[in-house]
Parts: sequence; structure tokens; C-alpha cells
Amino acid sequence: MDFIEFEDNGRTYTCRCASSPATPGTNWWWLDVTGESQRYATFRAESTDTPQSLRTRMIAHYEKLLVDRARPREFRTGWARRAPTAKPADGASNPTEQG
Repeated sequence: MDFIEFEDNGRTYTCRCASSPATPGTNWWWLDVTGESQRYATFRAESTDTPQSLRTRMIAHYEKLLVDRARPREFRTGWARRAPTAKPADGASNPTEQG
């Protein structure tokens, strides 16, 4: 099985089994969904894949993608913007110095 197409919730899911330039010799299930401009390499192809198991996994994958997109973006500051650490006060002894 190298191809499966089905409809769910008004969307057409097209799944093709093919390799990726990034992982030669490994086949992936590539997912195209109507209304999307991008295709996704969702899962590695396995000999145990069936049309029903792929359908369930592809729908779950795409629904999670939609939930992730709807979540507000989280902005994180970079390492360069960390708060400075407190410096010891003047006159404080350094335990590593021996006098």
C-alpha cells in the first residue's frame, strides 16, 4: 500500500508513501490536506499499516496541528537577555583565595 485518500469533516486527506531527501532509504507517510499549502511527513511507513490505522493516525495528527496553531504564541527571551547575576559586595572574601 503506497497511497490512501479519504474524506473527514469536509477535508480530503491524501497520504502517499515516499522517501525523504533528508532520510534516504526510509519511507514516510506524506500527508496533504485540502486547504493546506504544505505537506507533512507525519509517520514512518510500517509494514503493519492499514487503511484504517492510517486514517485514525492522520486525522489525529492534523487535529493536533490545528490545536497547536490556535494556541497563542509563546515568546521566550534568548540567553543574551538573561538577568545579570548578583555580584559579591566589595570587601567580601573569596573562599578560594588563600592569604
